[in-house]
Amino acid sequence: MPNKISFSLFIISGPSAVGKNTVIDGVKKLLPEVEETISCTTRQKRPGEIDGTHYYFLTDEEFKVKIAADEFLETFAVHGRRYGTLKSEVERIQKNNLLPLAVLDVQGALYLKKHYPGAVLIFIKPDSWEELERRLRARDIKPEELELRLRNAQNELMQAKFFDFQVINHTGQLEKATAEVAAIIKNQ
Repeated sequence: MPNKISFSLFIISGPSAVGKNTVIDGVKKLLPEVEETISCTTRQKRPGEIDGTHYYFLTDEEFKVKIAADEFLETFAVHGRRYGTLKSEVERIQKNNLLPLAVLDVQGALYLKKHYPGAVLIFIKPDSWEELERRLRARDIKPEELELRLRNAQNELMQAKFFDFQVINHTGQLEKATAEVAAIIKNQ
């Protein structure tokens, strides 16, 4: 993907169930100049999710058409489904004079850092493996998906060292992690 877009982009990554979305919701309250990009995915909608608000839910064919048209900044398969960040999402946010914030899997974040060195990567870590495993097991997912997410989480945690910043989301201290991420964004 060519390096045609010049932008500031903040990227949040971390394993499933680490609390990324909860931290981001808090950051957006502290920093109204931040807007989260809406990613595309081929996974099924979960109860309560709205197309165009939580994700752009696409069929596999629709996703392939967007890849062929070079509409993505990045796209990868995660947990057996496709995800991607549209260039138009970052452009839309910038046109509104806001700072784009994307939630990406680790491989997507590292890809963007390589191709867009100005991107700021923030990795959210759990306070312990046991707590992360407890949170994952509490989710209503099939046993084979649970095992896949646990394996992926181990690999993702090993990649944290390649991120610009690492923030620990301590159990019961969400405000602390939120404040740390907001401070990182504010100081860039």
